[in-house]
Amino acid sequence: MKRTIPILLLAAASVCVLYGCKGKGDDKLDVSSIHTTAAESLRETMAPQTTAKETTAAETEPASSEESESGQAASVSYEVLTWHPQGQNGVSVQYPRISGLGDDSREEQINTLLEENALALFHSMEEAPASMEINCRVDSLDRSRLTAVYDGSYTGKDAAHPVRVFYTNTVDLDEIRSLGFNDYSDAYTMAGYVMSEDVEFFGADPLLTEELLKYRADQSLEYFTALFNQADFPLDPDGDAAFPESFSYTGGSMLYFSIPVPHALGDYALIQFPLDGK
Repeated sequence: MKRTIPILLLAAASVCVLYGCKGKGDDKLDVSSIHTTAAESLRETMAPQTTAKETTAAETEPASSEESESGQAASVSYEVLTWHPQGQNGVSVQYPRISGLGDDSREEQINTLLEENALALFHSMEEAPASMEINCRVDSLDRSRLTAVYDGSYTGKDAAHPVRVFYTNTVDLDEIRSLGFNDYSDAYTMAGYVMSEDVEFFGADPLLTEELLKYRADQSLEYFTALFNQADFPLDPDGDAAFPESFSYTGGSMLYFSIPVPHALGDYALIQFPLDGK
């Protein structure tokens, strides 16, 4: 169900100035103590419940069920493996691998897609980061769909501080393709929701919410519409587009999606939208 945003609100929102992915006055904000507390709370919410066996790029055998984070749904199983690029001990990226579909060829295609998308952030960087740790949580799995949620951080070479990251990958296991924002809703409607008084920030306490709303006020309906139209996988097949700045997934009756925010506010914020209209 899609929520209709009042025309008057949308018209007012459209006159905001478009600043790209960072808000006006980013260098004046100093609420790091706010986002640190919220980030720790959010990380506890998003973190995997068990530890996956770590594998190196040279290891091809999947971890056993006793040594990896794993799950099962109607005979379809998954395990979470960890990729390390050779020569970079400070980089680790978790990714899921499924089994039990009964079609080896289709499983291999799905697993290739899952791994490629999980590593896409690392491979999109012009220069390898000094460190990176990306955790993977399989949020849902059945015989037709898998949703993986990634969060973590990386530190660029000579960077003053780490950057927090969030991305997701929902894969249609029948069609072997990634689903994106416009499969759940539409960019214009959700941009209106973000600019409205109804917007809800997931995992943010009242103080952080207040600062996020101030940042939001410096953005525009057009900015968020463009952002959401470029959200999620699949990436540009020609490799010309940058790694998306917004990702989404559904959980229960909620649509969750991210927006980039200044580092002082946590680098990204998650927004929740009730798909059932409640």
